[in-house]
Amino acid sequence: MNLLHRCAAAAATAVIGAGVSLAQSPPGSTPRPTGAVPSPAFSESVLEITPTVLDRLAKALAAELAARKSASSAAAEPTPTGQRTPKEYEECQQAMMRGPEYAQLAQEYGAAAQGKQKDAKAREAADELMAKLAALTEKTCGPDPAVAAGKQNLANRLREAEKAAAGAYGFTVRQFAVLKERVSPLCLSDPAPPSPDGLRVKGYGSATFVYTASEVAALRPRCDAFVKLLYPDQD
Repeated sequence: MNLLHRCAAAAATAVIGAGVSLAQSPPGSTPRPTGAVPSPAFSESVLEITPTVLDRLAKALAAELAARKSASSAAAEPTPTGQRTPKEYEECQQAMMRGPEYAQLAQEYGAAAQGKQKDAKAREAADELMAKLAALTEKTCGPDPAVAAGKQNLANRLREAEKAAAGAYGFTVRQFAVLKERVSPLCLSDPAPPSPDGLRVKGYGSATFVYTASEVAALRPRCDAFVKLLYPDQD
């Protein structure tokens, strides 16, 4: 099993464990024949895979991929010449905090912050004082090397990339994540033809994904493109 298949199997465990891919027959309904493929449990979070949804998903994945590459490249850039190293920046901050100007602003901020949950004016004052503290820090010590080099918590930047890409094409973060988790197993599975009531794709252990026949018809012809978007670093 290659790396792509292992990635798909790992995703399958999370989705089925959460109960989002397999539906139970509603009370009073006619039981499905033994061995029949159960229907996917479509909901607000689990969207049906249709050509229209796939069009939006492809654009969202491309946008997320571009943003992730940008964030990763920025994080790998060296510290610009003349800029303080993280250690120098921290030492400068510590020295600044011992000075009278910072101490005065910090004291005023502490007083305003105590009432910011109850009073709008206190919130505004606290926000203004926080901005003054940030400005004083930059004036005294220069730009934060982590921020200037794009290294400010790369994991958060990548999450923001996913959130922005999802929202730009009409998905919630949950919808976007579940669609990615459902696309992978089908596209990385053997191309078995679906039965009239759909297709079941086995993952590791008890993990299983199910798809309607129309979902299989919509996704299968586009699998190569989606695999490249989901796994751009793989051959």
